[in-house]
Amino acid sequence: MKAFLFALVGALALTQGLLSAPSAGEGPGSAAILAMPLADPAAALSKAPAMQAESSARPIVLAGSGTVGASRPHYVATATIKPRSGKGAGARLGSASKGYTVWGTGKTSKGYTQITFLGRTGWVRSNQLKRLVVAKYTARQSTVLRSKANGGKKLATIGRDYTLGTVDNARNKPRSWVRVQYKGKTGWVALKHVKKVSLGTAVGPGARTYSDAAWGAAVSKHIARHCPRITVRVSHRKDEYYAQSSPLRITLSRVGHPDPGAAPLKAVALHECAHIMQFKAYPRGFSTLVRHAEKINPRRDGYGIEHLADCMSDSMGAKRSGRLADGSTYYTGYHGKCSSEQKRAAAQLVAGKRPA
Repeated sequence: MKAFLFALVGALALTQGLLSAPSAGEGPGSAAILAMPLADPAAALSKAPAMQAESSARPIVLAGSGTVGASRPHYVATATIKPRSGKGAGARLGSASKGYTVWGTGKTSKGYTQITFLGRTGWVRSNQLKRLVVAKYTARQSTVLRSKANGGKKLATIGRDYTLGTVDNARNKPRSWVRVQYKGKTGWVALKHVKKVSLGTAVGPGARTYSDAAWGAAVSKHIARHCPRITVRVSHRKDEYYAQSSPLRITLSRVGHPDPGAAPLKAVALHECAHIMQFKAYPRGFSTLVRHAEKINPRRDGYGIEHLADCMSDSMGAKRSGRLADGSTYYTGYHGKCSSEQKRAAAQLVAGKRPA
């Protein structure tokens, strides 16, 4: 049987720029996938007035089971804010647009948060602010997230090289533990097990958090429903993503993509799973499907089989575009919406039937 191989080259090359169409020199199965930056709260720091220069190092004291030191809270406005001297009343101090960043005083009351604004303190609605990370730490080794400093209930195990964010950088009195956020949970980790890193470091797994076997196993879960028992081969070559018909397997690069649960990677895995399902539906006469895919391809760009795989991945739950944690958007696949004919053919193939 003739072997087929379809590659999605550059599917996760998330760099700033515009989505580009395949060039004349690219062969079938290749696509350039780029990310477009959205409004980034950090960018506002360089453009904002003098209030942005206030230091986050000025400590506040929080009351709890023990006294802890913490950085002042940092916020980004999620809507236009108009701070007042009182909670919903008093003199207006001015206004700031969505995306503006401000420092808080640590005080909240009845749905309002107190902030510093142009050298004065004022109040804004809490639902108009989103708290920002003020420090980040990377795990030196596998460590435990606990409910309290110096002990408490175990909340989670954090893998080595995983980067954590903290919205208050709170430490216990002897400063041996720090409070962080991890996958929606807030808890404490021992400072000796982490190292402070720059705010530009992405929160999430690092290159050493997962072994190849663990990374591949995690990615396999994305396709287990539709491509059970299909081997996911882990590649260390940048931008290498493809499915092959003999043997049936998927190859995905983990270079630059340490998080196997990331939405862009899931979308690519499902795209390659779609090719596996195409191979299974047409163990012989695959060229028949290729011709049909191009016939129903409204773009007539020679990538009909790839667009059909995109449509199949959509029906399997892929999100071919979305927003990343750093504020940029990602695109995977060959872009474009699926026509009704493509959706119908995709549904048949996912069901194990032949559309042509």
